[in-house]
Amino acid sequence: MPTYSSAIADATPDPQRPTTATPPRRPRAKEFWEAEPGDPGTEGWSDDPEDRTGPQLGNPTNPQPTVVATPPAPPAAPPVMPVVLTSPQTTPKDGYLEFVNQVTSAPSKDPAQFIARVAALQAGGCEIQRLLTAAVGISAEGGEFMEIVKKIIFQGKPWEEDNIEHLKIELGDVMWYVAQACMALDISLEEVLDRNIDKLSKRYPSGTFDSYYSENRKKGDR
Repeated sequence: MPTYSSAIADATPDPQRPTTATPPRRPRAKEFWEAEPGDPGTEGWSDDPEDRTGPQLGNPTNPQPTVVATPPAPPAAPPVMPVVLTSPQTTPKDGYLEFVNQVTSAPSKDPAQFIARVAALQAGGCEIQRLLTAAVGISAEGGEFMEIVKKIIFQGKPWEEDNIEHLKIELGDVMWYVAQACMALDISLEEVLDRNIDKLSKRYPSGTFDSYYSENRKKGDR
């Protein structure tokens, strides 16, 4: 049984026994949380918690933190301009346009006066909305009728059933607006025709066309 003395003797190196040198232990690499400013690989790093823009110590895998750009705010919607009824009277710079502007009535230039005029006509019993519909429509549909005739005469459009049918349709559209005018004037279509017959009978006493009476009309003959 070994004694304490023998154990000490066994632990005492024998000068005659060759010793094997123990290789130096390599220093353990520091973990990222153990790094200090100035250590290799930390050049340019900072350890300032208040500075969120610079490279931060303790994050060697991402020394430059990713900065998420804030998307720009959408542009503000343009302000809605209120409708101004009493518009200022602007005078055109062109000479002729200035002349035309000067001889134009106020309801044709000023929207407020136009609305006031419409209100006055309605108060006086005029169905101005129906009358205006008729006037615009007769002019527009009459123009479409004339467009077909123009192309037949000047542009070689053939005189055939399709084009004749088109003329009949456009003439019907004209009559639709004529009926609107009749309602606005509180008159029947038959009365309109009778008035036209009476007017032309007075203009041409012989009952036939006469170029003299066509050019030399009596007072009040429209």
